[in-house]
Amino acid sequence: MVQTEAAMEAYNAYWENSFIPGADIMWMVLILVLAVFALWQARTFVSKF
Repeated sequence: MVQTEAAMEAYNAYWENSFIPGADIMWMVLILVLAVFALWQARTFVSKF
């Protein structure tokens, strides 16, 4: 359990020192945006056939 607590502290320190505000949430938002864009691209690609 001590290792998990140390890992969480390191994780939080990493995001707190990031140059992006709210980076711990922004990376998840970025992944969702990329997924939506990829689905849109796949749909437009398939509709050409």
